[in-house]
Amino acid sequence: MRVLIVEDMPAEAEAFADLVSHHGHQPIVVRSAEAALDSLTVSPPDAILLEMYLPGMSGLEFLRVMSERRQRLPVVAMSGAVSEAEARQSLKLGAVEFLPKPLSLDQLGIVLDFLELQVLTRRFTEDVLRLNQRRYARVQVSLDVKVENAAAGSVAGRAVDLSPFGLKVRSATDVEPGGTARLSFTPPDGEPLISVLSLLVRRDPDGQAFTFVNLTNPDFLRLKKFVDSHLPG
Repeated sequence: MRVLIVEDMPAEAEAFADLVSHHGHQPIVVRSAEAALDSLTVSPPDAILLEMYLPGMSGLEFLRVMSERRQRLPVVAMSGAVSEAEARQSLKLGAVEFLPKPLSLDQLGIVLDFLELQVLTRRFTEDVLRLNQRRYARVQVSLDVKVENAAAGSVAGRAVDLSPFGLKVRSATDVEPGGTARLSFTPPDGEPLISVLSLLVRRDPDGQAFTFVNLTNPDFLRLKKFVDSHLPG
């Protein structure tokens, strides 16, 4: 995993880079948000550790530009002097986590494990999408769905089609393609409820197409059985 470290303090940047290397990942250190944006253009990393207070462009401004460019990478925002409102804003702008400084070595290790999980989840989802989702038929349904996102909160939606790999939801969620949300719904075969982390693949005129990330095998088989029984012919 290639980790872009955006940190203007040399000692902290060096400590972060050493830890990233120790965990078997490749650190790329830059001292400013402007340099980070250049790195995203030239050679995008897999994940980002972002200091919020930087010379020139701030961390919040950096996240805003990433959002405008629809660059979907897992970002952990960090600072020792940011306000609660600014921390919330960083999450709304796409950071997957905000952590106050100083961070212990154990905390940094947990952060890297978390980022690696985010990267692997995204890669796994993309593989599933390429290999399976386009091959598997969907059936029309009408199901109540709760869509939960760390930045946007919880909104109600309605699923309009379903497959074992994902569903399409009509909702007012502001999750953007490439973003994740937790979907909770009761399948057509009844209880128990399914709650699954999902990736928004695209927005269509008739709804948002999500693919499931961590659906359990029993729930996959439940949905497959339902879909297979409702396919024509």
